[in-house]
Formats: sequence, structure tokens, C-alpha cells
Amino acid sequence: MIVFIFITFIVMEPIFPCATCYGAQDAAATEGLNWAIISLLGTTGSVLTGIIIAILSIMNRTKKHGKIINEE
Repeated sequence: MIVFIFITFIVMEPIFPCATCYGAQDAAATEGLNWAIISLLGTTGSVLTGIIIAILSIMNRTKKHGKIINEE
């Protein structure tokens, strides 16, 4: 335990967060990082929404196909 505390607080250099989490609010780098995060979230959300819609569409088609076969 003492070795862990020694390594954590004395040997390792301090790690500073990026400008988005902790930095100048008006800096150009901060605004760029904010837009990058928003763009990545939007892209990920769009792709996942498309996958969910495709799965639901396949489920509905499967249900309709099953009803047609059972009616005959």
C-alpha cells in the first residue's frame, strides 16, 4: 500500500485534463474540442439509430412473414 501511494503521488507527474474539461472557456482549442465531441456524439447516435431502425424493420418483416405462413 505504501509503495502504491509513493508511486502515485511522488514518482508520477501530475496529469492535467484537456482544455474541454479544465481550461480557458474562450480559447479556440476549447471550442474546437467541444465541436469535435458534439460531432462524434452526433455521428455515433445516428449510426446506432440506423442500426436500431434496421433491427426493428427486420423484426416486423419476420412477424408479418410468420403470419402469412401460419394462415395458409
